[in-house]
Amino acid sequence: MALAMPKVTVVDPMREVVKEFEVESGTKLLKALIEHEIDLVHTCGGWAKCTTCRCTIDKGTPSKVTQAQKDLFERFVRTGQPQFDAPQVHLSCQVIVENDMQVCPSEEFNEIIHDNRGKDTEDEVTPDPVWLDHEVPDWLG
Repeated sequence: MALAMPKVTVVDPMREVVKEFEVESGTKLLKALIEHEIDLVHTCGGWAKCTTCRCTIDKGTPSKVTQAQKDLFERFVRTGQPQFDAPQVHLSCQVIVENDMQVCPSEEFNEIIHDNRGKDTEDEVTPDPVWLDHEVPDWLG
């Protein structure tokens, strides 16, 4: 019997469903979003160097985060950007899809501000991830 593949539900900021699709467990979220033509900017190509691929994961929040994401978010919080101190905000390039999840991309392509959507991304999380436990509050699915 084949295992069910996780379902990714992409929603807009009003939480209306934009698209739903299934991916193999272990797929990098950014790669899955790109392959399913979700309009998401990813300037650095998935190396945790920028925050354009960030998304809010409303359901199915990962129990692990990468050291690269943690360090980047901590730096932004120290410089007065509290939006990076929310447990449901993640860089899609640093997330592995293991379970069903609901995702709201934060930055769509806008030809006035962006030259392009971004560089191609690797299949694996880059840089080589150091995984840390991520405490998911009870109120967050």
